Amino acid sequence: MLGELLYSDLARQYELEGRPQPGRFAMFGRLLHRRFLPIVFCRLGRAAWLRRIPLVPGFCAYMNLALFGIEVAARCEIGPGIFFPHPSGTVVGAWRIGRNVSIFQGVTLGAQKLDMGFDPSLRPEIGDDVTIGAGAKVLGGILIGDGAVIGANSVVTHPVEKGSTVVGIPAMVVARRALAARSM
Repeated sequence: MLGELLYSDLARQYELEGRPQPGRFAMFGRLLHRRFLPIVFCRLGRAAWLRRIPLVPGFCAYMNLALFGIEVAARCEIGPGIFFPHPSGTVVGAWRIGRNVSIFQGVTLGAQKLDMGFDPSLRPEIGDDVTIGAGAKVLGGILIGDGAVIGANSVVTHPVEKGSTVVGIPAMVVARRALAARSM
């Protein structure tokens, strides 16, 4: 499962870069890349947390913070295809992030009030194919719908419908688009 998730993350990076899909061993060549290694630490930390392996989740979180300036909670479930173009200053404390989500620098996803116990009802859920712009804050137990776009520096404290674009402080809907049905 860990290898499949990492391969999905790498394949999405290649797609966004306009490159052909990577071979299975491309991960080793990309391992130390500044856009891939933070994801590796996230995935390793989550895998260790799920298996109740002590110290490893904290070590991975520390390495991400020290090397890349990104803090990702091991309790956060992250779908395949996550992309951090510039991870600096980012805090990922959502309880769930869907597939193919892009999170730019300086983003905060977390609770609106102090939550040391990581209560999912106090933390945001991010849908599939969401883009969260630089400096945005998404706070509280809210749902960001599939295909939503959160504008740079927006502060989101209310749910965002799928296909909506929100901007501002507080974030307000400025556009809506219909999303194509996903083929299964």
